[in-house]
Amino acid sequence: MKFVRFGENRTGLVVDLPAGAHVLDIVASVSALLPVDPISNGIVNGILKDGGSWAPLIEHWPRVSVGLRKLANFALKSPDHTSLVMRSWEDARVMPGGSGGIAAMEISESRTSKSLDPTGRTAMIERFSATQQSPPTTEPDRVRVADAGTVVAFPRNAL
Repeated sequence: MKFVRFGENRTGLVVDLPAGAHVLDIVASVSALLPVDPISNGIVNGILKDGGSWAPLIEHWPRVSVGLRKLANFALKSPDHTSLVMRSWEDARVMPGGSGGIAAMEISESRTSKSLDPTGRTAMIERFSATQQSPPTTEPDRVRVADAGTVVAFPRNAL
């Protein structure tokens, strides 16, 4: 996600639309999250409402990124929605030296296999394989019962 300072020290999210790059005014558009995600709305609004430092944005990234990702996806799907305040790149007046000389910031997230597995299967396999003492055997135990025949017992963990 790429963030820019524009206008009067506002924070914008750059959204690449078919018509070209646009700047989404995050604080003015965050109300679009209210019906579906009021918690993300509160977190994003609380961190960015004063137009101050981007340090809290980075510090609280795991929580704030959820709402920002939803807002970006919403802007890509419905760029003309009335709850979104977007400007073309040319109209946004991106500040060349805003926020202590930083005009733009891009945050890229790394993904691990655990975070890409929505089922949690990878985590469960790791969890149960760590607690298992011995590997399951498929060989049945044969017990000879006096003149009654052979009883075959399969281990429970083999099924």
